[in-house]
Amino acid sequence: MNELQDSLKSLEQSCRRFRQQQFTFISALERTREHAHERTKPVSTLAQVQNYLDHHCHNTTDQGILTLFLDIVRDLSHTLQRLESMMTEDSPASYCLEACRTLLYHNNDLSHIRAKYPHDEVNHLSCNEARNYYGGVVSLIPVVLDLLQQGVTSSQRAQRRLAAEQGAEPARSTRAGPLSNTMATQAGSGAVKKGGCFPYNEAGPWDTTKPAWRPPGPINKH
Repeated sequence: MNELQDSLKSLEQSCRRFRQQQFTFISALERTREHAHERTKPVSTLAQVQNYLDHHCHNTTDQGILTLFLDIVRDLSHTLQRLESMMTEDSPASYCLEACRTLLYHNNDLSHIRAKYPHDEVNHLSCNEARNYYGGVVSLIPVVLDLLQQGVTSSQRAQRRLAAEQGAEPARSTRAGPLSNTMATQAGSGAVKKGGCFPYNEAGPWDTTKPAWRPPGPINKH
C-alpha cells in the first residue's frame, strides 16, 4: 500500500506539470484536428488522441504534449491494475475502481465528464471549447486521479477496521486467560489434595478409615 501511495504522489506531480501546459495541449489538439479534417468533432475518446499523435502530428511540441497526456493516462491505468490486484470483489473501493476502468477504456466517450471544484481545468477553456470540444478530455486525468485516491483511502480504512477487529479478539482472549488459569489451578489443587498431600473424599477433608478420637481414662458404662 505504501508503494501505491508513492505512485499516486508521483502521478499528482505529473498531473500538475501537465495542467500547467494545458494551453499547449489544447493548441496541439486544435492543429491535429485540423490536419485530420475533424474540426467539427469533439475530442471524445483516448483512441482519438492516439490517432492524432500517430497520424496527424507534425511538430515536436505537439508530439511532446500529446505523448505526456497519454503517458499519464497509461500510468493511471497501471496504478488502477495494481490497486485492483489488492482488492476483493466486495471491497468498498470496488465502485471507484469500476468507474476508473470505464473512464480509461480506449473508446469510452469522455464528452460528458467534467472535473468539478477544486479542479479548474475546465475553467481555463472558453465556453465554446468546454461545451463542444475539450471539456471531457481535460477532465479525464483529474477525475480518474480523484477516484484512485478515494479507492486507496477506502481500502486503508477497511484494513484498519479489520486490524482493529482482529486485535480485539486476542485482547478478549487475554482477559479471559487469568480466569481460566485460576480455574485450572483450583482444579489442580483439588487433584493434589485428592491424590496424596491431604486426605480428601467426597464427604470432606478427613480420613474416615481411622476410628474417631476418644479422651483418655476409664469409660463409664451404664
